[in-house]
Amino acid sequence: MTKISDLKGFSYPSPEGISNVVGNLPWHFGTEHMCIAYRSDPAAVASYLPEPLEPSSEPDLVIVDFGKWYSLWDQPEQAIINPERTWYQETVHWIGCRYQGQDARFCVQTWVNKDFSLVRGMIMGFNKRFGETYKSTYQSQNPAMPALGPGTSMGAYTASHGERLFEGRLDIERAIPYDDIPALMRWPQINLRYFPSMDPGGKPAVCELLQIEATDFRKGVAFEGKGHLKLLPSVLEEHTNLEVREVLGGTYFENGCTITGGKVLHSWV
Repeated sequence: MTKISDLKGFSYPSPEGISNVVGNLPWHFGTEHMCIAYRSDPAAVASYLPEPLEPSSEPDLVIVDFGKWYSLWDQPEQAIINPERTWYQETVHWIGCRYQGQDARFCVQTWVNKDFSLVRGMIMGFNKRFGETYKSTYQSQNPAMPALGPGTSMGAYTASHGERLFEGRLDIERAIPYDDIPALMRWPQINLRYFPSMDPGGKPAVCELLQIEATDFRKGVAFEGKGHLKLLPSVLEEHTNLEVREVLGGTYFENGCTITGGKVLHSWV
């Protein structure tokens, strides 16, 4: 008789561990970010933060992050055998929070286009669903494409279930040191891991705050400039609750890290 310990793989385990959608930790990432920062209603921002989380030192700050992620886990040959499993596109709606006096970053919602990222994100506590992110990408050998930098512009939009949700644009004005990117994007990351009970009326199986732990941080190029952002209404989403009151600007940057796991900060179960 098969024991649960006989099954292999990180998620979901199987007899051989080949078909699991997410590979074992650690997970390695390299990322392109086009971020548009804006001010919103601080009460609306606070409504997404369950106690003991509190509003951050910038309680009305919100960032829409249009990104492209390159990832590997314990099967580095996937970049050769199945390259489609080593990258994905994603839009993240970020707000700030504070835990025990320390500012941190909190994910409201994420839209991603690959199953392994969706499942891995739920394991980490990202509120993910399927969607498409399209962001300007320039190829240096194309005579009609500019080199990314001051004087160039980038556009992006996010769609899900046939609806456009976000439209953004960044007009790059200057190169900046990486450490000058928005502080929110450099704060520690705290996620809400939540898995409901299948017993009607039962308590959630998992309900906890998790701080993501990572090593081997990489800092790439960074630019900032004028940002533009539209939040488009949807019958299936709540993103417009965080209305745009003032666009602060835009930033493009590249970075990387290795996620080694996480630390449970608080559990309601």
